[in-house]
This record gives sequence, structure tokens and C-alpha cells, in this order.
Amino acid sequence: MKRRTALRCITCAATFGSGGTLLVMAQTPAKVPRIGVLRWGAPGDEAVAGLAEALASMGYRQNQGIAIEWRFATNKEVAQRHAAELVGLNLDLIVAIATPAAVALHRATRTVPIVLGGVADPVGAGLVATLARPGGNITGVSSNLPSMVPKQLQLLGEVVGGLQRVAFLGSTDDPATKLFVNQALAAARMLGVSMQVVLVSQAREFDSAVDAMVRERAQAVIVQPLFAISQPGPLVELLARRKLPCVSAARSFAVAGGLITFGFSRAELWRRAASFVDRVLKGAPPASLPVEEPTTFELAFNLKTAKALGITISQSLRLRADEVFE
Repeated sequence: MKRRTALRCITCAATFGSGGTLLVMAQTPAKVPRIGVLRWGAPGDEAVAGLAEALASMGYRQNQGIAIEWRFATNKEVAQRHAAELVGLNLDLIVAIATPAAVALHRATRTVPIVLGGVADPVGAGLVATLARPGGNITGVSSNLPSMVPKQLQLLGEVVGGLQRVAFLGSTDDPATKLFVNQALAAARMLGVSMQVVLVSQAREFDSAVDAMVRERAQAVIVQPLFAISQPGPLVELLARRKLPCVSAARSFAVAGGLITFGFSRAELWRRAASFVDRVLKGAPPASLPVEEPTTFELAFNLKTAKALGITISQSLRLRADEVFE
């Protein structure tokens, strides 16, 4: 009897038991994992390419080994709406990039696994119980960015002669802002400089914020990373027009024209976040995976900006830098 062609769509595995029985099993297609990403920032920034490349290096290529739903937000209301949308899609997990995104997702679900892709203070934000034992549906990578503020202030002191007055530009939408401010004030006391704290919510408030800094005769500005990662160009241009040297943590800030950046390696962050995605997709519960902190840091200078501000970056500082933009 001829084998019918209707069987050509089924992959058969045949084995013979002691009774000579032929066992036929249909092989079902492997399930493609579906994940979401909620990014605090604008579409097209470095996080999209960085995370996608890191996932691809582990075999998760968009529309091949994985399906990714991207969402972007730059205010709390949009973040909360996107968080609810992603939770409603019944995804395998969701990646949260930046603290406000993680907080919005935490409010939206306590069951869908969440992987942190750079959150300043997961414990302080109430996202995990401890770094070693997260204890819930959240794990991933902490950026620990507030701890870098003292080094950023020190770098400003090395390039701005007679530095006495510094402003800190922070976000009212970031739950980690209090930690950033505390670090800035403590570092200012240690170095003997005054620190002016200016907090805003939206980019449209930058002009009035910088006006306040100029009135207080600020000589330089520390920019909270939340503003440095989301389309930093307009802010950098505004600070340059007002002749204010600035520092932040994101490499994109120096690329856009910021004078100095010092922060964790973004490439390392995406690799480690992708590793968490891989482990969770393979069945590891987030509660069992300790939150990791950055181990590699990067320093960059923009020499074109320095020249425009009349600032000289010493040869010793250039040699210490990981990147110098000219």
C-alpha cells in the first residue's frame, strides 16, 4: 500500500518496542518567544540597537528567533498606558529600560516576568526586596548611576578652573532623583562647592531651568541621565549657548555635544540584560536571579565642545578617556 502524500507535512519518528509497535509522533513547530520592551526615551536611540544586537548575539533575532513589542515613553502617563498594553499582550517577559519604565510596569503586573535594563536604584524604587534576593517577578541589571555623580563632579573640577558653583538638573518624573540629588549634595560638600538643584518634568522647561542656573552664576551643570539618553541634542545646544560646561552618564550625551560623560558601559549593560532575558525564557524564575550591577565604566570628552567653551582638556585626561570626540 502506498504511503499517502498527506503525511508529508508531518515529521515522523519511528521506534519499535518489544512488541514491534510503530510509534508515530507529530513534531510541532517550536514556539517563538514574545517579549516586550518599555523604554523611557524616544524611538531610534542607542538602546534599541544595543539591546537588539545583544539579543541577536544569543540567537534571538527579531522576527526569527524572537518577537519584540517596542514601546517608548517620556512621561508618566504614556509609560503607564504602554505598561498596561504590554501586560495585556500575554508576553513571555518585558524588559524595562530606566527607572520610570520599571516603576510603571511594576504597578501594572506582579506576575509577568520583568527584566531591568539599567535602573538606578531597584531597591529604593521598591522594585525588588534586595539585589541578592529580588523576591518577586523582577530581576536584571541595575545601573547604579547615582554613585557616579561624585566622579562626575570631580571631573568638572579638573576641567573648569576655579569651580565653585555647580547646578544639578534633575527630573521630577524619575523615582531615583532623590538619590541623585543626595549624591550631588554630598559630593559638593566634600569638594567644597555649592550645589544648586533644579528639577523639571518636560523638555519645554529646560529654558527656564537654565535661566535659573545663570542667575545663580552656575559654572557647570550635572545632567541626570534620564535627560541625557532621550534626545539630548536640544539640551546640549541650550547649555552650549549659555556657555555652561556639562557632564552626564550616557555616551550619547557626548556624541550630541556634551562636554563630559562618565558612566557604565552601555554595551556591557545590553549584554547582561540579554543574558537575563535568555535565562528567564529558559525557565529561571526572576526571584532566583540576583540583580547585577555594572562593572565596566567609560569616560568620554567632546573636544569640539571644549574648544567652543574655551576649555582645555589636558593630555592626561585624554589618555584616561575611553573615547574622545573631535
